[in-house]
Amino acid sequence: MTVTPKDKGVFPKTVVIDFGTGCTAREHLRKGKIITVYSGPLHKPGSTAVTTFDGYQVDSFKVGGKHTILNSTEPGANQRSFTRTVENARLTNVNTNFWRSWSGILVMKQVEGNGTPFYPLDDIYQFTGSRKGENAKGRSWSSTIVNPLVKAFTCRWISKGTVEIRVNDTVGVLDFGNGACDNTATVTVNGVSREITLR
Repeated sequence: MTVTPKDKGVFPKTVVIDFGTGCTAREHLRKGKIITVYSGPLHKPGSTAVTTFDGYQVDSFKVGGKHTILNSTEPGANQRSFTRTVENARLTNVNTNFWRSWSGILVMKQVEGNGTPFYPLDDIYQFTGSRKGENAKGRSWSSTIVNPLVKAFTCRWISKGTVEIRVNDTVGVLDFGNGACDNTATVTVNGVSREITLR
């Protein structure tokens, strides 16, 4: 891994993880480069970290696209916010040419616990955004957060909010409940509802 420039506090800063022509770790062969450019420290509002790929591959899957994290906290606001944007993400199997692609945006806002930065147990987060994708077989999908998703630090599960999911011409709604911390949710498709267990 290289960091340029190495000088502390000097930005923009480029971090390159270079696997070269092949490196096996944890039973996976990786090669190519992961490149991230930091415009500034991510804890500061307005700073970004933009990640791209140069010939990066894991086993037989080539990875492409652009991933951006933006500290979207409004200056002076007491609610930290981060926006994650994925553009033209793509996985391609180099042996079969089968591919999947997707893009989307997700906004995470801390709605409780901002006043106690060193005490995470009172933190509650809210998520909004949407994603879409397709694959080589012509299958397309999208997901849109209709009602903000709520996740407390002290709960393993998303406890509230709804997501509309479309797969080709089929539309469903995933409902995470009314705020109780449990591992159940409800899926409704064509007016038929079924309870599922989150894992």
